[in-house]
Formats: sequence, structure tokens, C-alpha cells
Amino acid sequence: MSDTAGKASIWSNFRVEEAVTAAIDLYGPQAATAAAYCALDAWTEARSDDYKFWFGVFSALRDRKST
Repeated sequence: MSDTAGKASIWSNFRVEEAVTAAIDLYGPQAATAAAYCALDAWTEARSDDYKFWFGVFSALRDRKST
């Protein structure tokens, strides 16, 4: 995976918890799936910082579902 260090990432302006809340508001029970697709898209486009962000969002949503 390519390193995107030094490139501006829109997600650096947001916290994971903000994205979790927005995803739930937008996608309801499918929020974790939507975040997983965002992470997958970032992975396939070699955007490592975006991938890390979206994987964190997905993980937080998945953890909420399991509790």
C-alpha cells in the first residue's frame, strides 16, 4: 500500500466519533457496512491515511453493535 503521508486528507479534520455519529444518522443500521465500503475504497486506491480513518470508524461501529 502506498504511503499518503504529506498529502492533505479531508479526514484529518474529523474525529472518529464524529464520523460514527454521522454514519449512524445517514445510514442507520447499515452504518458499519457503509464505513467498511469507505475503508475498502481507500485501501484499493492506496490512500493509507483514509483507510486507517475509515477502518477506525468501522471498528467503532462494529464494537457498538456487539455490545
